[in-house]
Amino acid sequence: MSNKTIIISAMTALLLSASAQASESFVLQPVSDANTVAPSVKFDDSGHYFIGVTGGKTNISMTANTTNSSNDSLSSPDSAGFVGANIGYYTAGGAGRLYYSWQKMTAESNLNGIKAIETDVTLHLLNADYIFRADKSINPFIGAHLGYMIADSKGQQYGSHSQSGEVLGIQAGVAWRISNNISAEVGVRHTATQGEDTKPWSSNKIISQIKSVSTGYASLNYRF
Repeated sequence: MSNKTIIISAMTALLLSASAQASESFVLQPVSDANTVAPSVKFDDSGHYFIGVTGGKTNISMTANTTNSSNDSLSSPDSAGFVGANIGYYTAGGAGRLYYSWQKMTAESNLNGIKAIETDVTLHLLNADYIFRADKSINPFIGAHLGYMIADSKGQQYGSHSQSGEVLGIQAGVAWRISNNISAEVGVRHTATQGEDTKPWSSNKIISQIKSVSTGYASLNYRF
């Protein structure tokens, strides 16, 4: 066999081999690194407005006495449920928030062991909270509030009474982020009225003064 024939045969073999390799699919294989750590989820901590709904249990502390000489026993209103709503703003960085909250509650008082008095209380509060661990999913918080209370009490044979005025208070709780937009929280709030004197009712049979309102609550908030 001549050298020319050998060279042609070799080139033909190389072409056939290259053609066969080209017909195979070319797949890139990822390079794995055992030390690579998946990045953790980072929440959006820019400033956000939010709205929320809230509800829970309330305890109204009331000083009340009858004006007659029969030593009737009038209790503070019983614990009762309440509903409310919040609207406000989370500051950039997520470490604080400012918000308005509205709360509505109705409770009953016993006179000589019998339900006799109904008290409706509405709170309008401006709140400021400091949020700990703002870059984490679970956020303890503490805060303070001021606002205005409107209360109306009434009872059969005892007339009615209205009380309104400024209030001050504190709150604390724990919030947790469900997503960038949704968070939930549980907490306690104590609100003290600023009046000191008991006032007579329309019948002059009772004098009373609401001293404070304490609540345990749960809220669900949506950030825009």
